[in-house]
Amino acid sequence: MKQKQRPLLTVGIIFKNEIRCLERCLKSLVPLREAIPCEVVMADTGSDDGSYEIAEKYADILFKFPWINDFAAARNAVLDRSSGKWFMTLDSDEWLDPDIREMVQFLQLGGGGHNFAGFTIRNFKLPDIMDDDYQDFYAMRIMRSGIGVRYEGCIHEHWKYPETIKNPQVVRLDTVVYHDGYAFASKEAMKAKQERNMELLRKKLEEDPDDLQTLAESMDVTKTTDDISVEYAHRALKVLHQDWERWGPYGSRIYRDVVTVAQLRKQPELLEWAEKAVELYPDSIYVRVDVAYCAYARSWDKKDIPEAVRWAEMYRGGLEDYRTGNFNRSELFRGQLEFGSPHWERRLLIMQVEGYLELSQHENAFSTFECIDGASLDEAEQVEACVNMLLRIHRETELDTASLMGRFWDQINQPLPDEAMEKKRRKAFLQTAAASLTPYYRSDETTRNTFVRHSYTALLPLEGRCVLGDGAAILEETEPEVLETRLARGDVEDLPIAALAHALKCGARFPMPKSPLRMETMDALAGRLGPFGGLFELAGSTSEENLQSLYWKRALLLAAIRSCDWKDEENGLELVNAYVALERQFLAGYYTDALLSEAGAYLLPPAHRFGFYCVRAFDAMHGEDTVGYVRLLRLGLDSCKEMKEMVEFLLSHMEKMQSLSAPPELKALADQVRVILARFDSNDPAVAALKASEAYQKVAYLIEGFAVPVRGGMAQ
Repeated sequence: MKQKQRPLLTVGIIFKNEIRCLERCLKSLVPLREAIPCEVVMADTGSDDGSYEIAEKYADILFKFPWINDFAAARNAVLDRSSGKWFMTLDSDEWLDPDIREMVQFLQLGGGGHNFAGFTIRNFKLPDIMDDDYQDFYAMRIMRSGIGVRYEGCIHEHWKYPETIKNPQVVRLDTVVYHDGYAFASKEAMKAKQERNMELLRKKLEEDPDDLQTLAESMDVTKTTDDISVEYAHRALKVLHQDWERWGPYGSRIYRDVVTVAQLRKQPELLEWAEKAVELYPDSIYVRVDVAYCAYARSWDKKDIPEAVRWAEMYRGGLEDYRTGNFNRSELFRGQLEFGSPHWERRLLIMQVEGYLELSQHENAFSTFECIDGASLDEAEQVEACVNMLLRIHRETELDTASLMGRFWDQINQPLPDEAMEKKRRKAFLQTAAASLTPYYRSDETTRNTFVRHSYTALLPLEGRCVLGDGAAILEETEPEVLETRLARGDVEDLPIAALAHALKCGARFPMPKSPLRMETMDALAGRLGPFGGLFELAGSTSEENLQSLYWKRALLLAAIRSCDWKDEENGLELVNAYVALERQFLAGYYTDALLSEAGAYLLPPAHRFGFYCVRAFDAMHGEDTVGYVRLLRLGLDSCKEMKEMVEFLLSHMEKMQSLSAPPELKALADQVRVILARFDSNDPAVAALKASEAYQKVAYLIEGFAVPVRGGMAQ
């Protein structure tokens, strides 16, 4: 009978209730099992969620192992059942990257005389594995079988070497194994796990209070939740320096841990510890990346910009060496790199640009901004910060920002990681950059000592690609014909309102005959033009008399009324007279006579009904019917409450309104009567006779004014 071939590799896995991820892990091993003779040995430590049934489909050896609060015991049970020439351990919430070529080659060549190999474990922190917030470390996970290595440690289990292996040489493979167990863990599960781990760690510290590895693990478990991590940090530094000969090589990891504890727990020693770390371990990747990041963040919080920039430069140099492999890789066998992912680099880059700008190092700000990938921004606040800094670089320098602006716009509009994020980035860009086109912004920036040119001109390269680029181009133009051409190119509703205001004040025709607009669109645009002022003048400059132009005039006048300062009597009187004259013309051209009647008015929209009653009120005033004037204004106000200020103005200026609305012949007669009255004493019988005459009664209101009956606080 042919003997079964001994597998080249045994993959050992322990699990419990891992239905979420177990099959993914086992499927990722398929390419490896196809490449080399391989077996999978699995121990179930108490599943009741169907994980065991999943494991049955893939495992060569599957057994149940009672959980005894000891990870090493479970690992050793799997190790004892393995028969491969090499042994590799995986967790069920891990999975192999498809590129396993280097691992396969290492095993097929017999390890090249080495007994151990490790690879990168990439810990994802959020459920979306495309997220770039992760932490890397090297894990020694592969060993030659039969060399006497066993697992030890009830928590964070590790290999214990026999006395024959004094200094194990580890081959560092470029293979990557992904891990998302922390990303998917609920808060309750994480808390339970931390409490379980701390219980085990406390027991270890009771047995050996000066074990630096246990102190480091204790800091790691408690630094985000408990100030006891600060106590562990001080103890760890004391142990390190008391027994330097033993722990010195391990100290770079300790200094990284105590600095991150100081950052999370807001301890004042952070910068002191960071400087000491640089002094003792200047080449450590932990120091140059993790320590530098924390020191940069603290310096920034203290508003020490020069120091923040110094630490940021150290961080970026360390990160570059990390990514090119130009560092002592064995360090990462001691623990993960906390701040080496693009997620943290991106945050620092944004602040580094701002730091350079604060120090007036514009070329450095420009080159650093070039390193920002807009497609990776995952928060609206990041996009806002980038836009503001890009505008600032442009405003304060003569550097050519065109390529920078175009590249950034293209990047944020990539559907990465999905279209929802793309829309979020684009919205943040448009909302932030739009401010640079407003008159207030443009006026304010010219008062700054650093002003070189207007920020909005940075958007000119986006003309034809972005409404803000189109708006910037309009602001740069003054010729009405050219402006009309630009307005006709796109949807005017999306155009920055500052650009439309500029075009109108330069004399551009609007609305354009070939680009008709809906009534609600014109109302909305006129309302948005309010803060720019001059609406009355714009309405007067619209000369065409087609129905659309007439409505546009009306929309402008209504917007002017809504934003009017009614304390300015002269302006108010001029405005309401223009409004009523236009409303008379508009209503007559827009509605039938049947609707423009007392019976039909109730069918009109509120704003149009108000206009109808205003016109009728002015007609009543011309007919000297002051009571009718008041009644009609009140009906108009009932139709459109937002016109309250205008109605109150009209009621409080009845004398002026009557005078302004009187026919010329009555005004001439009133002037004659005033001349006659001036010749006599007020008590003269001739004055009384004159005032009783029919002629005087026609012009009395122009001479004496009139009082309006008041009830309930409002003129009736």
